[in-house]
Amino acid sequence: MPSARDSIRAAQTAEGEDLWKAIRSQHPEALENATLNRHLTEDMALYIAKNKNTPSETLGFLAGDVRFGEVYRVRLAVAKNPKCPPRVALSLVKHLRLFDLADITRDKRLPSVFRQKVELSISEKLPALPPGVKAALARRACAGLVVRLIETGDEKLVDSCLESPLITEDHLRRLIERPRTGPAVIRSIVNSPKWSLRYSIKYALARNFHTPGEWVERFVGELRTTDLQDLYNDPKVPASSKPLIHAELRSRGRTSEPDEERVYELRGDEDEHLRGEAS
Repeated sequence: MPSARDSIRAAQTAEGEDLWKAIRSQHPEALENATLNRHLTEDMALYIAKNKNTPSETLGFLAGDVRFGEVYRVRLAVAKNPKCPPRVALSLVKHLRLFDLADITRDKRLPSVFRQKVELSISEKLPALPPGVKAALARRACAGLVVRLIETGDEKLVDSCLESPLITEDHLRRLIERPRTGPAVIRSIVNSPKWSLRYSIKYALARNFHTPGEWVERFVGELRTTDLQDLYNDPKVPASSKPLIHAELRSRGRTSEPDEERVYELRGDEDEHLRGEAS
C-alpha cells in the first residue's frame, strides 16, 4: 500500500488507475494535487467533490475549473459538501435544479446560513410554480418551505402539506394564530383527522375567526374548564364564539370568571403545633 507521501506525489502527474489510487488515499494534499492533474477525469472530480477530506480551497477550485465547472453533478456535489466555502456554494445555487435545492434545505450537515439562503431562493419562486411541482416540493423541502406552501391556501396542496412528517403542532398553532392565515387553511386543519385531535390545535382553532361554529362548539366541549374561562375573557376570541363557550361553562356548573385561589391564613402558632406533634 503506497504511503501518504507517495500518494501526494503520484497525484500530481499520475494517470488512470495510478491516479485513482492516489485519490482514494483520501489524503487532503493528494486530493488537492489531483485537481491540478491534467489527467483528472469527470468521475475523479466527482469523487473529490463528494469527499469529506477535500480541503475547502480545493472545492472552490473545482467549482471554477473550466473542465468541470459546467458539469452538473460536480457542481451539485461541491455545493452539498459541508466544507464548501459559503460564497462558493451560494454562487452555485442559481445553477441547481429546484428539487436538488429542496434537498439542500433539509441537509443538516450544511451550514444553516447556506440552507436559509437556499430556502429564501425557493420561496421567491413559489408563486410561479405549477400545482404539481408545489405538491412534489412539499415532500422534499424543509419545514419552513412546507409552511409557506400551506400559506398559499390551495386546499389540495394544504392537505398534502399537512401529511408532511416535518410539520409539528407548533408550526400549525402559529399558523392558526396569524391574522393573515386564510379560511381555506383553517378548514383544512379543522378537517384533518390527524391534527384536529391535538389539544393545542383545538384550543387555537377555538380562538380563530374562520373556524366554523359547529366545530367551535365541538372543540369547547373538549377543552379544560380553566382554558374555557381564559377563552371567554380573551378579547381576540370572536364574539360569535362567546355564547358557545358560555353555554359550555354553564353546563359544567361554572362561570366565565376564573376560579378564585384559596388562601390559607396562618395564625403564627403553626410551628409550635408541628413541634408538638413531632415530640
